Amino acid sequence: MATGGWRLSIGAGATISREMGYSRDEFAGVLPKAMRDWAVSGGPDAWQISTVTGAAIATIGIRSLPDREMGSLRLPVLAVSIHLDKAGEGLAAEFMHRFERGFHRGGG
Repeated sequence: MATGGWRLSIGAGATISREMGYSRDEFAGVLPKAMRDWAVSGGPDAWQISTVTGAAIATIGIRSLPDREMGSLRLPVLAVSIHLDKAGEGLAAEFMHRFERGFHRGGG
């Protein structure tokens, strides 16, 4: 698991922080697709994820950081903070699986 090792025990109250190579608009476009049938609300800087029955799963906060520059190439960077609300370990693991799969960028 190259993107964070989510097999660690995670559950209610856990907060996960990371930097991601996405712009705000890209993040906003990917998040609802990644969560599939779960409800996604909020934006542009704070998002709430809940089950179809309305049970809170996670709150996500994003903040733009300075672009990464490599020569003339500039890449956007977001600071992403994920707080797992009242999700049990199984629901938290499913959330992280969906998040990881949805935001995975291909490569070799």
